[in-house]
Amino acid sequence: MSTEPITLDEAKTHLRVDSAEDNALISRLITTARLFVEKWTHRKLMTTVMEKIYDVPSDSFSLPYPPLQEVVKIEVIDDAGVKTEVSSSIYDIDLSVDTPGRVKLKSGCVWPDHRDFASFIVTFKAGYGEAAADVPEILKQALFVLIGHLYENRGDEGTVKARVQAFDEAKILLAPYKVYYI
Repeated sequence: MSTEPITLDEAKTHLRVDSAEDNALISRLITTARLFVEKWTHRKLMTTVMEKIYDVPSDSFSLPYPPLQEVVKIEVIDDAGVKTEVSSSIYDIDLSVDTPGRVKLKSGCVWPDHRDFASFIVTFKAGYGEAAADVPEILKQALFVLIGHLYENRGDEGTVKARVQAFDEAKILLAPYKVYYI
């Protein structure tokens, strides 16, 4: 499984590069572009397993980095420091694609006894999927814009103004996908 939504060959085709001389550089630029897109949009592009730790969750809480694919498990730590898995039968999951996913305690249920500090560990999967084809094309296009600008403006020839322009152009494509947390 690749962690990048764009392959080295796709990036080289976009850049019109035929040789293998810059393969390592282009691979780094793909990663740099993906990290920028994920950071700016507050999303994960490819399937990523993450953990989020809460002190004491309310009856409903959001998970970052949509789209949420699944909640793998929720663990709780009690006053004695013992970690146990919470039964999935006491909570529901909202797998919204356009907003952060949510976990909601079912009516009549309560969270298990817990300490009041870093007591809930939520392990979850987020991202559009495991295949590059799962990532929306507009997000991939933003990656190509960034990779192209960063490649053409690398090293001593690169200017801060050109790099800022690249990120501004990408942000225009990314704007509909940016997640705002209130």
